[in-house]
Amino acid sequence: MKRKRLRPAHPPEELAKVYATPHEHARWSDHRLRVAVTSAMASVLVGDGVRSAADLSCGDGAVLKAVPAGARIFGDMAPGHELTGPIEETIELIPHVDLLVCTETLEHLDDPDAVLAAIRRKAGSLVLSTPVDAWLDTNHEHYWAWSRAGVEEMLEAAGFRPMSYLGLDLTMHGSDHYEFGIWGCR
Repeated sequence: MKRKRLRPAHPPEELAKVYATPHEHARWSDHRLRVAVTSAMASVLVGDGVRSAADLSCGDGAVLKAVPAGARIFGDMAPGHELTGPIEETIELIPHVDLLVCTETLEHLDDPDAVLAAIRRKAGSLVLSTPVDAWLDTNHEHYWAWSRAGVEEMLEAAGFRPMSYLGLDLTMHGSDHYEFGIWGCR
């Protein structure tokens, strides 16, 4: 299996409750590790830095803050950043950027393919992370599960070329018994 719909999308009023405050990654050891590894992947992808980078589902902004970039655009569904609202809307509000960071977001979206296509139109490079092989995922915020191959097919269909991949098994850190895939794409 490459891809599976886990549950229907929540109505907007439910999403507003779920994402009322930005995610704080430092509260959980597995989140701290994912942010550190994703930040390192982003830094390797951009080398000595890029002119511009954006993260429109940034939570507390930890990954984007670690990226060597001249200009940074922070956004999130929860209030508190330059751009507030669903990534499906905020992606259309930004200029073209050299790098877009999309961590732990794709599985929360009703139409992840459309969002990846929009990201491709707005970004030269992408750092993406999402759970992999989470077929029994009970997180009510996650709408999708997919395999590594399933994610790579979606990336390629959107026009990205995966340059690097790292699978991070965090079950020993209290995660929901699945691997997290982290991709660097051009």
